[in-house]
Amino acid sequence: MSGEQKRAPRALTTSNGIANGPGMTALLGRPVKRGLKGAREEDVVVGWGQKENTEAARMFAKKQGLEYWRLEDGFLGYLNHPSRDKRRLSLVVDKSGIYYDAHTPSDLEALLNRDDWITPELIVRARAAMARIRRWRISKYNHAPFDLSPALEEKLAAFKGPKVLLVDQTLGDKSIMHGMASDAMFGEMLETALEENPTALVIVKIHPDVLAGTKKGHFDVERTYDRVLFVADDVAPIALIERVDHVYVVTSQMGLEGLIAGKKVSCFGLPFYAGWGLTHDRQLCEARIANRTLEELFAAAFILYSRYVDPFSGERVEMERILDLLVAERQMQRPRGKRAVAVGFSFWKRKFVARFFGEGVEQVVYIKPADVAKFSFGADDCIVTWGRKFDSQLADAPGHIPVWRMEDGFLRSVGLGSDLRRPASLVLDRRGIYYDATRASDLEHFLASHTFDEYELARGAALRRAILEARVSKYNVGERGGLDFRAKAEGRAVILVPGQVEGDASLAYGSPDIKTNAALLEAVRAENPTAYIVFKPHPDVVSGNREGAVDKLVLDHCADEIIVTADIIDCLEAVDEVHTMTSLTGFEALLRGVRVTTYGMPFYAGWGLSKDQRGTMPRRGKQVPLDGMVYGLLCVYGRYVRWPDGCSVSPEALVEAIRAEAQQEGGVKPSKLRSMGRKVRYLGEALFG
Repeated sequence: MSGEQKRAPRALTTSNGIANGPGMTALLGRPVKRGLKGAREEDVVVGWGQKENTEAARMFAKKQGLEYWRLEDGFLGYLNHPSRDKRRLSLVVDKSGIYYDAHTPSDLEALLNRDDWITPELIVRARAAMARIRRWRISKYNHAPFDLSPALEEKLAAFKGPKVLLVDQTLGDKSIMHGMASDAMFGEMLETALEENPTALVIVKIHPDVLAGTKKGHFDVERTYDRVLFVADDVAPIALIERVDHVYVVTSQMGLEGLIAGKKVSCFGLPFYAGWGLTHDRQLCEARIANRTLEELFAAAFILYSRYVDPFSGERVEMERILDLLVAERQMQRPRGKRAVAVGFSFWKRKFVARFFGEGVEQVVYIKPADVAKFSFGADDCIVTWGRKFDSQLADAPGHIPVWRMEDGFLRSVGLGSDLRRPASLVLDRRGIYYDATRASDLEHFLASHTFDEYELARGAALRRAILEARVSKYNVGERGGLDFRAKAEGRAVILVPGQVEGDASLAYGSPDIKTNAALLEAVRAENPTAYIVFKPHPDVVSGNREGAVDKLVLDHCADEIIVTADIIDCLEAVDEVHTMTSLTGFEALLRGVRVTTYGMPFYAGWGLSKDQRGTMPRRGKQVPLDGMVYGLLCVYGRYVRWPDGCSVSPEALVEAIRAEAQQEGGVKPSKLRSMGRKVRYLGEALFG
């Protein structure tokens, strides 16, 4: 280690949480060391907010002449809830105080008192970010459902007059004391809200833990008040704020979210967003001397004061990147409920499928398909099953129980699923499943109804470029090397026909006319009599794990060349067109600018991206840009898990991981796995249907 590396500045802390916190090194811009011994002049000391247990660290920093930084979660805090996923998205680092303590100066307060940082670019960024936060109901914690529960909606709809929102906080919340407020102010706030709004329903949002008995609030929820509705539902704050005209807070961040949602906000304490001319304040703060627009307040707090880290890659990023991740998570429904009843999963799949269900499911129970009819389902249960394999048995399930269908994703693994390669991506679909063209899927619904914004198209484009540069496909198998199809074709068009597994559900539900590889080859030859046709059997068929072999007579007549072991990406780069029934190879060809003709109706057909022999589908027919398709398919529809730890991951991080794994393995040779895979698969089919 060089002397320069040894002297690298560090962040010293007495906190285990800070020392071991995900992303802390990137957020602080220096390695974090637990303990204060051996401090050097270039080090800083860090602690969490104004906690009492930071006093020793603060005194040490003062004595040693070191900077002391106070840390807090940022305003876009977590993908979920920190109790479920500890990977934080943002952090504030304050060298003079902390934003929620109105008794002392803070870096944020000093920033808002100055004008020298304001630029047109920052204001544009702030305005765009707030629009996305409003549209997708993004908050500090993002575990709550996008919509209010039907029961709460019914209660709100029953009251026909105006509505105001009053936000409780848990007893002992430090932001109350530091925000120049007191516990008594909550009672005063309720009286004021009732007096100022004599015909309105006053909605009191209390913490769910208050009703659960694990925490205390400031109101007697057992008492009956006229025109007061206590709400303890776990809701997205903006979803509730949208239903009211006025928001009352003491120091809660929901007041800031009320401003972002365009509502009148009254503050009884002095949170960081009060005192700048945007809120109706019950207290005066002489230290806050400027009037600020909402865009300026947001830019200062969210863009300049906060630091962000990609929770999947661990890299420092800008706020917009975090919004990209949060927006994609909010754009598609996920399984929710006390229990997921997983139907027909083999022992092998049981080892990993639950990781893809998400945090909305509290418990997973596995049952056989034959047991559906006699199983005792609960009101909050949901069913998860593999594709449409067990449709007949699921017909016996109660009609009110939602059914989620699961399938392999599109950036799956290095190696084949039939060789027991654990998948890194799966999809979950409430309406149908992507390969089933007989009904709309969640993917189809999203593509048909969604208007893509510039951020989504930019993310789709960047992800597409990353896939191409990393040379990643679904399975990432095969031997790599130059192919000379065009030289052999001698000027003729080169067409790749990818084989599929016959009997596969994508053919049964997505290709009503042509269902075999032989029939496809004959159709392609009939349509293209002079073309140079290259046939590539499906890897699972080549491996002997699945059916789909083509008769030699058909191959001799229809194919000019058969390629077995080559990497699919090399093949795509060496051809002019791809003709397919429903193969994912068609989508991978579109990514690389190769023309695609479909003979069935795969998920990527019907959107103006391919030539579709069966014509268009009335449910589709909309022009979807390629980068919009990439975004919808890979960023919104797909679910990704990093192995071996089983944590959720982004498609971008997965692309990089697959690239690194494929390079490290130098090509997959799964002969032992293949033999074991057949045995386990046959056993699973015998046991589970």
